[in-house]
Amino acid sequence: MFNKISWVLTENSAVLGRLINSCQKADISLSSMFKQQSVSKADDSEQIEWKKDVVVMPVQTTIEDLKKTHRLVKDGFYVSHRIYVEKIPEKYTTEPFPTRRTGGYDIETRERLYKRVGGGLPIYWHFVDFKRIGPKSGPPLVEKVIDIIKTRDRTSYLALVAHADIKRYILATQNMKVGDLIRTSGEIPRIPVKAFEGDAYPCGALPMGTVVHNIEPTPGYGAVFCRAAGSSAEVVNQINDRIIIKLPSGLEISLDKYCMVTVGQVSHATYKDEKLSHPVDTRDLGYRPRSGLWQRKDGYCGRKIHPPKPVKVVGQLEKEHVKKINYTFKNWSLTE
Repeated sequence: MFNKISWVLTENSAVLGRLINSCQKADISLSSMFKQQSVSKADDSEQIEWKKDVVVMPVQTTIEDLKKTHRLVKDGFYVSHRIYVEKIPEKYTTEPFPTRRTGGYDIETRERLYKRVGGGLPIYWHFVDFKRIGPKSGPPLVEKVIDIIKTRDRTSYLALVAHADIKRYILATQNMKVGDLIRTSGEIPRIPVKAFEGDAYPCGALPMGTVVHNIEPTPGYGAVFCRAAGSSAEVVNQINDRIIIKLPSGLEISLDKYCMVTVGQVSHATYKDEKLSHPVDTRDLGYRPRSGLWQRKDGYCGRKIHPPKPVKVVGQLEKEHVKKINYTFKNWSLTE
């Protein structure tokens, strides 16, 4: 009996010892965790002190700008004559918006405007910021390229860039990659800057011959020219405070020297060379098939059916001899 009691006590003491050891280890782990948290807080405070010198600028494109540049319909707006967004966003966001097809009809009057528009795969609209506005003096705004995506609502690729806690979509350039740092500045120095692809500067700060895109017509308005895939313009001349830029069409425009432009060519330059290999590809893009019935021109649109031309004789034919008969009044009288 005494041996059994001693065995039970020894087993309980072993269990108690294990519990004490585990508690001590837990205390050590908790204390180390609290120490790490205190160290990380100190590091964060140091980073905040360092971040005071970083340039932070909010997104300049507003909902009012969106309303000015798009045709409004009911509670939404038209993206193009093919699709429209049902509800206008309350503020700038990087979340894509689902769109609806017009089917070639006017949404308000239900009048059919385009016969070959209809169908297609779903399209999501992305809110692109066309205002590359930077600080007027001091260090430029530096942003990092987080992602480059291909969308169905634009021909070019979109780049998701961010700085501090602000994210936005911009047009990607031809050689832009994830992880690149792009700069935006509104200052015009005495000597032209050496800009890299993807950087945005006033057109008066760039040297002659620079390839640019995403061009503003007036300072602060937002880009209008050269936004399609593969498009680019060239800075060709400067006259006083006006900058001459040659567009892809060959037209030369005179802009204020403070109009913002982006250096480089718009991405997806091979877009025009892509060919559709199947009629289903055309249908996916939202084009209705044309009628395959061949019809003769019947004058419906002012055309006329002309008679066939006479047979064209090739070579020479032998002329047939025709006997002529002459009728005269010689030797003729009324009495006979």
